[in-house]
Amino acid sequence: MPTLDITDDHRDRIESLRAELAAAHAGPYASVDTDDTLAYLLDLADAVDDPNREASADALSGETGPAPSGDAEGDAGVPFDRDAARERLAARNRKHGDPDAADEMDLYSVAAAFDVTGRSEMTKAALIDAILDAAAAVAADPFSRVDVDIGGAGDDATDAADADEAGDADDGSAASDDSDADDGADTDAGDDTDDTGASQLNAMMSLLDTHEDKWREADGDARYEVELPDGDVETARTKDDVRALLFKNY
Repeated sequence: MPTLDITDDHRDRIESLRAELAAAHAGPYASVDTDDTLAYLLDLADAVDDPNREASADALSGETGPAPSGDAEGDAGVPFDRDAARERLAARNRKHGDPDAADEMDLYSVAAAFDVTGRSEMTKAALIDAILDAAAAVAADPFSRVDVDIGGAGDDATDAADADEAGDADDGSAASDDSDADDGADTDAGDDTDDTGASQLNAMMSLLDTHEDKWREADGDARYEVELPDGDVETARTKDDVRALLFKNY
């Protein structure tokens, strides 16, 4: 593993910051170590390069507010079972003490895979909420990260809906007779959307097994190597880093 020499003054400053973070965010079942402190500093550096980033007081304090009900989530069009996903995420550690020995991604790594900013400052509850929001955004618009606009299809659907509405004004009774069949079709479509969102979350959580042919242990300084779609190979220090690369590329 590469090493970095620091001065005694820098070490004391890092330790002082670690103590401040522990006093503000740790508790009887959580702690802040040096790795957490360095991750916090790296996130701050990322924030400098992101002028549109807004700090969330709720995220810093862990006060996320009451979770919306299942019905409200369904009305909002969440593309997976949010309550089931929350339960699965809650069973994960916020951050593994030894990422290499872990069989599953911790919440911090899941948040990193979803590009959740400010994750180092979040409590476990805040991390879970941020992950669920990010997963919903990806499932609702999977092409948003690659700058592919598929809004044209939605515009066509809107035009078609307007035409149907005009036709319904002429024969309202026929529309009423067909309403039950339409409701059944909508339910099936909703179930398909739920399955799609849930499957995306499940796939993300088992990346090492799903893509076991794309990564391997390395012989050099880096512990692991990941084969990218273009044939290049990128190195990774921990299994969590491997998971993040697999999620990003596959």
